[in-house]
Amino acid sequence: MTSSARLSHYAVAAAGGSLALLSLGWWWLIFSKVVEADYLTVRQAVTCIAGASDLCALAQALCTDDHLYGIRWYAPEAFWAAAAILVAGVLLSARPARA
Repeated sequence: MTSSARLSHYAVAAAGGSLALLSLGWWWLIFSKVVEADYLTVRQAVTCIAGASDLCALAQALCTDDHLYGIRWYAPEAFWAAAAILVAGVLLSARPARA
């Protein structure tokens, strides 16, 4: 495997990590206000990172317009997509080089 191919695998992993951080930031942007208003505890809000439940939907429905840029919803699919890209990059980077 060439060094440029290995470098691209690291780039995939880095992109996945960056997207995961962005999705966590997006989640916190929404749910920090919900936790601050005592609609959910932090423990309950954490479950909304990776899944959409009725409780998460209700909490998002209670959001007001004071969010940054008017964003009032979060999609857990963003977290799962980022996690998949990160895992793919890590697995590709960990493969032994062919002779």
